[in-house]
Amino acid sequence: MRTNSKVSKEKIISAVLTCSFEKGVGATSLAAISSRLGIKKASLYNHYSSRDDMISDTVKYCGEVLSKTFFIPNNIEALASRYSAVSVLKAIVNRWFKLNEKEPLLLINSFIESEKYFSDDVQEIASEYRQKIIEQTTMALKNLSDAKRIKPLTDQQTRDFGVILASTIHDYLDDYIARKKTEIRLKPYTGKDSLFGELVTESVNYSYAEKIVENFCLLLK
Repeated sequence: MRTNSKVSKEKIISAVLTCSFEKGVGATSLAAISSRLGIKKASLYNHYSSRDDMISDTVKYCGEVLSKTFFIPNNIEALASRYSAVSVLKAIVNRWFKLNEKEPLLLINSFIESEKYFSDDVQEIASEYRQKIIEQTTMALKNLSDAKRIKPLTDQQTRDFGVILASTIHDYLDDYIARKKTEIRLKPYTGKDSLFGELVTESVNYSYAEKIVENFCLLLK
């Protein structure tokens, strides 16, 4: 059991996310959280009145992080004018997967995807996050269309293709995270004191996502 000389709400939330990642939210007990932090269970009540309050704060934290997470880079217009559609979309997808296979997004996405079926607040966060990805994908396609990297598209066509690509990549990412979760569970926990601790893992191959992008771009020639 690790020990921490100073426990904060941030550390408790990180422990909730880590335990939920390993055991599932429903199986994450106060005993498991306190053990992760290296403190007595009663000490948690210095910060929270109940487990429900901890979960509620964790949900709020996840929503705040996801609200600041963006699918496409700020310089998408410059990228679209300089590179091919395949290169631009592959770069975006590669960046997205690398971002989501590391903490905190790996743990947050696992938490949100598993809890959205049981909590209206989490469902709302998940829906808003997915909608943001669709809107940003649509923006990327609009820039590629304006730069003549893909065929001319009406606003409705751009939106429709944005939904198709974003939904496909989102679903593949969900499967990827599930496989990543299984991989991490088989790895040792180092015990180092980063925000969520250091989870030892090797990168899972996600080249299939690039193949999706290649085939998608064929539809836009």
